[in-house]
Amino acid sequence: MRNVGAEHADMKVKCFPGIKAEQLHRVMEKRDLVSPDTVIIHVGINDLRTTRNLDIVMGELYALVCTAKKKLPNCRLVLSGVLRRRDVSWWRIGALDDRFDWVANALGPTFVNSNIWIENGDFARDRLHLNGRGNRRLGRLYARVSGLGVGESRESKI
Repeated sequence: MRNVGAEHADMKVKCFPGIKAEQLHRVMEKRDLVSPDTVIIHVGINDLRTTRNLDIVMGELYALVCTAKKKLPNCRLVLSGVLRRRDVSWWRIGALDDRFDWVANALGPTFVNSNIWIENGDFARDRLHLNGRGNRRLGRLYARVSGLGVGESRESKI
């Protein structure tokens, strides 16, 4: 999610393009992490078309959240829902978001359905990636759930 949060100086975004949940789990286990106030985990869906069993993805995310809770015990965790894309059905994305929501309810993080905040015009021509406006909107959502930019009007957050 490059450039998400670029307009917020107090938000640091680590981007791991193409990384899978189990790989991010290993990265998190091996790194010494500073303890920020909030960590937002956004898992993409590059391989969702080929993954048959969504429960496997849910299990990988469950393990990732458990590791995050262990490594960052005083940190507020947020799970960001899967962004829609043209090559994956809404049903499948919704089914995976339901599983992410279950993980959040089971382990305590906050679940945020990003698709409520993102519009069709927020995607680039490929309909897979966010354009500049979409990145800004998602960054504002992340700032909102992190407690940043509290003094802004609702219009500037959407």
